[in-house]
Amino acid sequence: MNQQKFDELIRAAPIPYPWDPVEYVRRVAEHRGRPIVLFPIDPQALAGSGCGTGSGLWIAREDDDVIMYGGETESHAYHIIAHEIGHMLLGHDEADADPAEASDALPLNDLMPSLSAESIRSVLRRQDYGTDRERAAETFADLLMVHAMLPERKPSRIRSTFFRGGHR
Repeated sequence: MNQQKFDELIRAAPIPYPWDPVEYVRRVAEHRGRPIVLFPIDPQALAGSGCGTGSGLWIAREDDDVIMYGGETESHAYHIIAHEIGHMLLGHDEADADPAEASDALPLNDLMPSLSAESIRSVLRRQDYGTDRERAAETFADLLMVHAMLPERKPSRIRSTFFRGGHR
């Protein structure tokens, strides 16, 4: 993912200033036209499941999206959520795995008992962290977190002349 693509995604779901992860998730949900449910889990809950230790999981259901995340720190949890949102905004929702197969292979019933296998449209699993999709989602999360921590800059004539697209 390049800077131009990142800028396009940020225009679609703007970063709130000051940074507010709940507000950002709300903006992404509004952009996608469907609610996003954040579901904190134990950071080790997905270990050995193909989702990485302490990472997250995006479950696309019929009417909403669920992000399960577990981070050792608050900033790590935000990064995991940003990574899953990166998958959403980059259009990675056509998971290769069969939803029923994925839900059977993951400890979803233990983590979220109210989640029915019938309601799952897709589960995006992380089986290969070297894929282009994973790199793109990770780059998105990195850029989002950096931009979120920068002070808001107001557009200026000089900046827009010499650094097109370089202001927020």
